[in-house]
Amino acid sequence: MKILIGELAKKTNISKRTLYHYEQIGLLKPTETRENRYRYYDENALFRLQKILLLKSIGYTLEQIKQLLSQNQNDIEENKNWITSLNEQIELIEKEKEELNRKQYYLRSTVHAIQLKGRIEAKEIFQVIQALENRSLVEGVIPAHFGDDLSLNSKEKEILNHLPVFGSDDKRLEDIIAIYQQIRGIMHQSPYSLEAQEIAGKLYQKSLELFDNDEDLLDKYWEMIRVQEDGEPVIVGMDSDFIDYVDKMMDYFLKQRSEEER
Repeated sequence: MKILIGELAKKTNISKRTLYHYEQIGLLKPTETRENRYRYYDENALFRLQKILLLKSIGYTLEQIKQLLSQNQNDIEENKNWITSLNEQIELIEKEKEELNRKQYYLRSTVHAIQLKGRIEAKEIFQVIQALENRSLVEGVIPAHFGDDLSLNSKEKEILNHLPVFGSDDKRLEDIIAIYQQIRGIMHQSPYSLEAQEIAGKLYQKSLELFDNDEDLLDKYWEMIRVQEDGEPVIVGMDSDFIDYVDKMMDYFLKQRSEEER
């Protein structure tokens, strides 16, 4: 049984123009073209078109489809070629997913950096991206690295590895970033002011939650993220002025708290 091009287009929900294009590139030719130039397709042509549409829907280019379907082969050979080709497509998609996840991470990192600093230079973001390009992405983020020279026990490592990572979609970041933004907004005030000390209390409580009430580990972590000797912040947006202000704010808060507890 043969059907006209219009019927085939309707049956497969594609346009006649697409079928003409497939014919032009040698991907799907009519089974028969009569003198009146009417094009007819049989069941084999329909079956081939279904293969084309399937492969196209999972990301194959028309050239890849043409190459895969152009081989004369028996059923066993065809199955092997399909399996090989599909596995190659799976690998390609995995690489594309990795690249998209990495870009998503960079975008989130940029958003968080802007939120922390209020403004950010393109040069800073570019430098961060360059530094991260060769590091592995794990579950959508590039996790922080804590060297063996830090003398951390297993419990401390577990806590640090569970901290929210800037650039992730971890909801715990929202509260921390909101507090940091408040700090950034009052840096023109004294770190010992009433408002600064209220914010210090919120930061202290939130930090203790994240560090499982381990104040010693919290202190170690704060030392880790201090601005490096070359002047570059470990976390984009947390520059030396910001960290110095937080130091003064928190030192005063903890001193007052200690005196109240005596």
